[in-house]
Amino acid sequence: MCSDGNRLFARLAAVVITMLLTAGLTTVIGLTGGGSAQAEEPHLPEGFSLKELPSGQSPGNLTDFAYLPDGSALTTGKTGTVAWVSTDGRSRTLRSLAVESQQDMGLVGLAVASDYETTRHVYLARSVPTGGGSYDLTLARWEVTGADEPTGLTGETELLRLPGDSNVHGITGIVPDDDGTIWVSVGDVASYTETDRLALRAQKPHALQGKILHLTADGQGVESNPFYDPAAPDSARSRIFASGFRSPFRLSLDPRTGLPVVGDVGWNRWEEINLVQPGRDYGWPCWEGSDPTPGYRELPECDHAPNTPPLVKFRHGKGVDNGNSVTGGVVYTGSTYPEKYRGAYFFGDYTHQKLWSIRYDHQGRLTQAPQSPPLGTHVGRPVKFGTAAGGDIVFADIASGKLKRLVYTAGNQEPVARISLETDPDTRTVSFDGSESFDFDGDHLTYEWAFGDGGTATGAQVEHTYGEAEERFTAKLTVTDAAGAEGTAEVTVVPGNHTPVLRAKAPEDRTYAVGERVSVSVMATDAEDGLVDVRWQATVVHCPEQETCHAHPTESGEGMVFSVPFTDHPDSHMELTATATDSEGVSSTYTYEAMPREHRLSLSSNVPAAVEITSEGDDDTSNGTAGTAMVTAGATVGIAAARTAADGVSVFSQWDDGVSERTRTITMPDEDLTVSAVYATPVEQRYDAEPELREVLGEPTGPVVIDGGMYYRQHAEGRLYWSARSGTHEVHGPIAEKYVELGGHERFGPPITDQTSTPDGEGRFNHFLGTSYTRTASVYWTQRTGAHAVWGEVRKRWAAMKWERGPLGYPTTDERRTPDGIGRYNHFTKGGSVYWTPRTGAHAVYGAIRVRWAELGWERSYLGYPLTSEYSVPGGRRNDFQSGSLTWRAADDQVIVRRASSS
Repeated sequence: MCSDGNRLFARLAAVVITMLLTAGLTTVIGLTGGGSAQAEEPHLPEGFSLKELPSGQSPGNLTDFAYLPDGSALTTGKTGTVAWVSTDGRSRTLRSLAVESQQDMGLVGLAVASDYETTRHVYLARSVPTGGGSYDLTLARWEVTGADEPTGLTGETELLRLPGDSNVHGITGIVPDDDGTIWVSVGDVASYTETDRLALRAQKPHALQGKILHLTADGQGVESNPFYDPAAPDSARSRIFASGFRSPFRLSLDPRTGLPVVGDVGWNRWEEINLVQPGRDYGWPCWEGSDPTPGYRELPECDHAPNTPPLVKFRHGKGVDNGNSVTGGVVYTGSTYPEKYRGAYFFGDYTHQKLWSIRYDHQGRLTQAPQSPPLGTHVGRPVKFGTAAGGDIVFADIASGKLKRLVYTAGNQEPVARISLETDPDTRTVSFDGSESFDFDGDHLTYEWAFGDGGTATGAQVEHTYGEAEERFTAKLTVTDAAGAEGTAEVTVVPGNHTPVLRAKAPEDRTYAVGERVSVSVMATDAEDGLVDVRWQATVVHCPEQETCHAHPTESGEGMVFSVPFTDHPDSHMELTATATDSEGVSSTYTYEAMPREHRLSLSSNVPAAVEITSEGDDDTSNGTAGTAMVTAGATVGIAAARTAADGVSVFSQWDDGVSERTRTITMPDEDLTVSAVYATPVEQRYDAEPELREVLGEPTGPVVIDGGMYYRQHAEGRLYWSARSGTHEVHGPIAEKYVELGGHERFGPPITDQTSTPDGEGRFNHFLGTSYTRTASVYWTQRTGAHAVWGEVRKRWAAMKWERGPLGYPTTDERRTPDGIGRYNHFTKGGSVYWTPRTGAHAVYGAIRVRWAELGWERSYLGYPLTSEYSVPGGRRNDFQSGSLTWRAADDQVIVRRASSS
């Protein structure tokens, strides 16, 4: 089970092997009685320990369990086996059912009917082959045969059948209620590698996928269901209790309210625990946790989609408080655990091997958050939680194939004994290793060995040579902690038996594209038995994070040659393991690793925008430039682009390969690939929308250029600009030429008007936003004057004098610097000028006063720069200057010069 694909069940094969490369063949010599490689020992609060119990299933195969009224247990194996385990540890297979066991599929669900003692009924969920690798998902009721002890299964009665549209997220939980009804959780049966519209069924009342169902014992809807239709009790609507689930992996019933509690496995970001209320929608696929789901949130069906917030959510990641693949649990109803755990809900994380507990009230409000750090770590890979007699929490650990019972005892805890061994059959010497034993209290251990032939030894690692008298022995290890508590383990030893030898032939190139056949052949021989049959198991090893891997069993087979298609699971490689077992039960294995042939997928956009890889890894999101991921050739990858770019105005147009859907899938080629989202900028939007504007500007001569927060594009007759402050405006013809000549937007900013006619009809102009240097600017044009720019304080003074309608007229020059470099000016058509210096400000001089000032030498004369614009005085008009004034007398049309020194 994993966060981006949620394949339910893992197989952790651990076998000691020696590999010899000879002439293109790999020879593998197995070692007698090879033991399992033990993971890091579990960590639990003081007083807690895990008691391991047999399940009748092999490591990697155990999927579910349920207790019978007498305390014995039924278990299921992914490959189709139903087993019974007695209270004293004996087990037998009751039936082997045909299943399609790829990825999430197989025999994955089990429940014992509430009236089992009278009906002998149990429920099973499995994938039933329909031919050619296809299958349906079924829920069926069976009858257990046998009198005192179960001996078999018979009488299948099918209650549900769904098409196997995808090999993930099937029927994942079955819980009988005391009233004879049953609760069932069903995943979306949709792809985990892409944005799959099939997932939208989780929102639909006509589909059973992505739902919590409440059924009668015959598979019809319960009358109290929120959408029950009396006229059609077997309709989907009548069966649905709640909707909006991706992979509701395991559910139980809250003992106080009777409501389902489920763990919903997330896609790329969030894991959820939900206390399920009738008729509620829990959001998938439009929501994950409390966030809109990348890839799905862009679909129109997700506009305004409802979401019920989860009781608890976990962010994906490697941190101590993160979760990556939740397994729903059960409420503790016993009395042996400490008070703070009584009534708490216990659940786990499959990927990171964690155990948590929480508390919530009857209204579904969290009252005690998950522990930080978790209640338990390195506990194994829980795939189902249940309750033993007395209330102890029990979970199925698919990694070890064991049932693990969480036991509390005040004071010292018993240690756990582990044995691994290696045998040299030529000398009949066996090397025993007990160093993987551990103590929950962390106490120092002592080791005592009894080899089964009367010999004994002490120490964590010992050797013993067996005589020739017998061929089979039972060795026992007893470990003792400092307080005297003991733990034991036994192992069968066949000291003279040679293990099978495997000679394998496999491709030298170990990289593969999705769907490419991986083919390996093995010949197995044994010194005592000759040719030995070979059994194969293909396993997908998923490594979503560095140094964090877990395994998923897929296809299996028998024979010398084994061939499977390479996985489409992201961040994964495959292991094809051949196992040969001789008549003494001693096995050898050979494992071939097939690696993905990966290439870089890069996403970009012409305008900064959220462009996302929606199905490869976790949070591969670009907020502007590019998102990247290493993707296996042939993989189907979901990508999505936001409807609107980060500027708030550019809208998605298409991808650069011409595809117009914003949310889409691509198949990764056998090379690096860059895909770019193309957004229509405001510049393009206006140009495309206005035929008259296209006529004025002509055809584009280049792409849209992004310069900071400004967009522009050059056209044959001008430019079109946009910025958030200015809006979208054009500039064309001689005005555009002058604008560009003087520095364009870098000097004057973007236009804030289109080219506009002056009120007198003689001229045309554009105003510009300006910069910190020029402030607001304008370029004016007439046929007589040409185009000229005026800006800053000079423009401000001219505007105060009514622009071209005032006494100055149109500008006949651009703003110029005076010869002394101190001031700046513009001349105008009506014989006027505006001069500016930092000391004097901007002032207009015109008419006869301007003529006389020019005769005196302008600002270079003794008068200097004007201190005022022309103003009225009795009998005339006047300008004051830095060193005097000029006064025009209307009576004689004379200009009187007055120097400051003579006043």
